[in-house]
Amino acid sequence: MAKYKQGFYTPEYPDKWIITESFDTNGNAIKFRSSWELKFCRFADFNPDIVKVNSEGIVIPYLNPIKNKVSRYYMDFIIETKNGNVFLVEIKPKAQTLPPKKPKKITPKSELSYKKAIETYLINQAKWQAAEEYAKERGMKFIIITEKEIGL
Repeated sequence: MAKYKQGFYTPEYPDKWIITESFDTNGNAIKFRSSWELKFCRFADFNPDIVKVNSEGIVIPYLNPIKNKVSRYYMDFIIETKNGNVFLVEIKPKAQTLPPKKPKKITPKSELSYKKAIETYLINQAKWQAAEEYAKERGMKFIIITEKEIGL
C-alpha cells in the first residue's frame, strides 16, 4: 500500500479557518492526509479570494455500493469565496476519477489490483453523487481537484 505524506498544517491566516473539534485537528492545526491536501491547504490559506476554509467539517451519508450499507463521506475541504460561493472540495488523483482499464496481462496480482480499482471507482462515484446532491440542496457547488488543478 502506498504511503502518503500526512501531518498537520498550521495556517498563516487562522482567522479564515473554521476549526472543528474532530479528529482532523491538533489545536489550531489542520490534519492533511496527502501532499496534495497540504498543497491545497497552503493555496486556500494564502488565496485572498477565499475567506473561509474548513477541513473535513461536513460528513455526507452515502450508500456504499460494495458493502451495500450507508457509510460516511468526510468532505476534504469546504471553502467560501469573497463573492459568497461555497464549494465542497474533494482532492483525488485523476486516475481515480476515471473508470479503471483492464490489465493487458492477466495475472492473479493484476486481477486483484483491477478489482480494487473498480471498487474504489464505484465507491468514489457513490460519494460524489451524494456530495453533488448535498451541495445542490444547499446552494453550494461540489468540485473535484486533481493533480492537474494543483499543478503537479
